[in-house]
Parts: sequence; C-alpha cells; structure tokens
Amino acid sequence: MNLLDLIRRHEGLRLKPYFCTGGARTIGYGWNLDAHPLPTDIAACLRVTGAITEDMAERLLNISVDAAIRDCRAIFPDFDSYSEARQFALIDFIFNVGVTTALKFKRTIAAVKAGDWDRAADGFQNSKWFSQVKSRGPEIVSMIRNG
Repeated sequence: MNLLDLIRRHEGLRLKPYFCTGGARTIGYGWNLDAHPLPTDIAACLRVTGAITEDMAERLLNISVDAAIRDCRAIFPDFDSYSEARQFALIDFIFNVGVTTALKFKRTIAAVKAGDWDRAADGFQNSKWFSQVKSRGPEIVSMIRNG
C-alpha cells in the first residue's frame, strides 16, 4: 500500500475550488483554502485561470501529508513503532480532519497510545466523523484494528 495513493483515493482530485462536506473551501486533494493559504505561485495560477494544475495539486498533497506526519509524531510518541497500516490510517485521519479536530478524539488517542487497537478502532467507528466519510471510515477502522 502507498500512503499517497490511499489519500488520493479517499480525497479525490478537484482542480477548481469546491466546498467539502464540512463546508470549507477546498481544492486539489483536500487542501483547505480557508485554513491554509496557498503558496504564492499556486494562488496566482488559481486567481488567473480559476484552477490549479495536477502538479500543483501534488505539491499541496505533499505539503499536507508532511504536516500530518509531523502531527502524528507529536501526538503519538511511539508513532514510528506502529505498523505501517496503522501509521497510514492515522496520517490519513489527521490529513482528513486536521490536527485541531483530531485532538478532540481524546479517548481514541489514549487508546492508540496504550496500544489498545480494538478500543481505538471502536472510538473512530463510534464517532460522527465515521458516519460522514463514507468508505474512508471503515477502511481506516480496519487498518487500526488489524494493523
């Protein structure tokens, strides 16, 4: 499994701005325009053409994934010891909701830190997030539960 492919599949690609299910203006592979300003050259392209290129969307994806990885390492001190599937699931989750929302999953975070993968999976599954994200939710829960 490839992390970027997983996120691409879950997010989908849109080269013109749209509103995500949470109501945020979004572009590319889930780049939240309301929360994160675009790099100058990408913002200029969007202003002039009304869209960005696939290469620009890939740049934004890489920036966002790098940030999600940093956030995972900050939240979960043992992150690098988790199985690849669990790492990918947590990165994908934080990529999707952002670190501020992720930190609200206090009991689920505690379960991950304790290595209680079933309780962590249940925490994700019993959340409002799970009901909002279609196929992403069951896949993430399975990755957390089964490693």
